[in-house]
Amino acid sequence: MRKLFTLLLCTGLGVAVAQESVPMIERDRITGDWGGARTNLEDDGVNFFAYYDAIAGAAVSGGLSTGNDYTGQVYAGVDLDFEKLLGWQNTVMKISMVNRHGRSVSSDVGGIFDPMTIYGGPDGQTTILYQIWIDKQFNENWSLKFGRDAQDTDFANDDLYRYSLSTSINGPIRAMMLDRIQIVSFPLGVWHARVKYNLDEEHQFQVGAYQVNDHIWDMIPGTDFDIDDDDGVTYMFQYDWTPQINERPARLYVGTAQSFYDTTTFEGEDADHIWRVYGHFDFEVIENLTLFTFGAYTDQDELAQMPLQISAGANWKGLFSGREDDHTMLFITYGGLSDEWGASQDKDVDAEIVYEAGHRVQLTPAFYIQPAVQYIQDPGGTGDIDDAVVLGAWFGAAF
Repeated sequence: MRKLFTLLLCTGLGVAVAQESVPMIERDRITGDWGGARTNLEDDGVNFFAYYDAIAGAAVSGGLSTGNDYTGQVYAGVDLDFEKLLGWQNTVMKISMVNRHGRSVSSDVGGIFDPMTIYGGPDGQTTILYQIWIDKQFNENWSLKFGRDAQDTDFANDDLYRYSLSTSINGPIRAMMLDRIQIVSFPLGVWHARVKYNLDEEHQFQVGAYQVNDHIWDMIPGTDFDIDDDDGVTYMFQYDWTPQINERPARLYVGTAQSFYDTTTFEGEDADHIWRVYGHFDFEVIENLTLFTFGAYTDQDELAQMPLQISAGANWKGLFSGREDDHTMLFITYGGLSDEWGASQDKDVDAEIVYEAGHRVQLTPAFYIQPAVQYIQDPGGTGDIDDAVVLGAWFGAAF
């Protein structure tokens, strides 16, 4: 039965693709419009999506050893427009899942940051029920979102980060994920509610409350919908300003994360509150060249593995003539490690620094390949591991 279903699905998809009038090289999604069915569904408020991403990486020098690996993921789901479907004005819903597979060269490098960002660790390489949420826009200013999602959908993130192969900036913010699980990231969803207020076109405020506990990663594969007695709350607040400076776009956001739940310090003492502040600024300095910087800090060294993170980067779209949709990127991240965390590991630690350069080649609107090189200075921050070089390539496709 399963083989028959697969055969029928592939046959139907093949017929739909064969009916496409748009050449494959021009489609923004490889499977096209399904012979008109996709447009009809979108007109009715149903938008199916599917993306495949993969990273091939090789640790070629330094680190703990040399090696190469491949990791991939499928991100798929549906966006529902309830105004079109049911007449509920300004109401949308998203349902999604993620399948992750493969391995990373992180164990060869021995660092804090993973050079292959779509690797979820040994327990995360599985199929995960990710998002189930509804977002209601009440007027031009207010909206309410609730359901299951990760903080990085709405907070402490920017599209510029998503060009990096390293979790040093594409993770979202690795430092905040090392704070006794202060925030979670794609593809782990938790119960939450988020209120957003748009003062005007330039100024936006949002606040969110997210489920948290000291065993949050045990909630993979995302089918545990319980809210337990020992669960706590992470409160997120963020202000966004998106002005035009000298007639060029810019973005500034500042925020804070405050977690309240029972946990322990690195020394094993009881604790019930973790906090962190963060901020970001980017600016298009000349046409299509955007520079950005990000920082996150907490003084709770007894709870934060990485109390300080500072990142910076550049993204130049269309650097080369005739390649207007390509992107050329540079990234650097400094991750300062906690002495208290180091002592709990019987190590003297300082910082890990990651340098990355890459170029995304948009081969078609639906497919890209991005070679990149990373130089990891002082992996693990102990000084005991040689600086590492990792070569990689990221492949992405929309279906």
